[in-house]
Amino acid sequence: MFRVCLSTLLLTLFIIPASKANVQENELMSVTLGESDTKYSFRNQDEKFIIDAEGQDSASGLFVPDPNVCLNKDQLAWSWRVDQIQSTADITVEEKEDFAAALIILFGKPGLFSKPKGLIYAFANTDLPEGSVVNSPRAPDNFRTIVLENKDSPLMNWLQYRRNIIKDYELAYGETPDKDLYTIGVFTDNDQTQEPVKASYYLQSCGL
Repeated sequence: MFRVCLSTLLLTLFIIPASKANVQENELMSVTLGESDTKYSFRNQDEKFIIDAEGQDSASGLFVPDPNVCLNKDQLAWSWRVDQIQSTADITVEEKEDFAAALIILFGKPGLFSKPKGLIYAFANTDLPEGSVVNSPRAPDNFRTIVLENKDSPLMNWLQYRRNIIKDYELAYGETPDKDLYTIGVFTDNDQTQEPVKASYYLQSCGL
């Protein structure tokens, strides 16, 4: 997933001015976590604002500046679909850690002397059963992934979710968050496997 030190990458959300893409009345911050950007494009479908993602040997995400607008009593609702998935990706192995579709929830503002904690919801090529919690192979103390869909999940179908991010954080870390919610973002990457990946997102509860 990441080719450089994770602590350095976290600083991109704090120090480096992020590029912005106007999204209807909202703005998404683009953060690159690899050597190149995932291709994100936007379209309207059935009065829904859709974000399409296509990997380009890349790792980048789009993040919501004010994540609190996305929550209703700690509940986050969204939909995604995956049309192509990386066949050799493995989120438990550092050199193969690519996500077909992921939502990243970050608690705590990144800084020179502070490391936030991340919760990742994932659609990924894995044998692990749905609901499994995976410690990041690169930063096990700071990033935990909950597998929502695995290699047996259907492709080219919209899948809907509503999750309580605080309860899921407690599931992943065994404790309640001790830092405020900082950002929420979508993330698709294939910089490790360099295999084709295509996904789409609809951030229902973010008002997009």
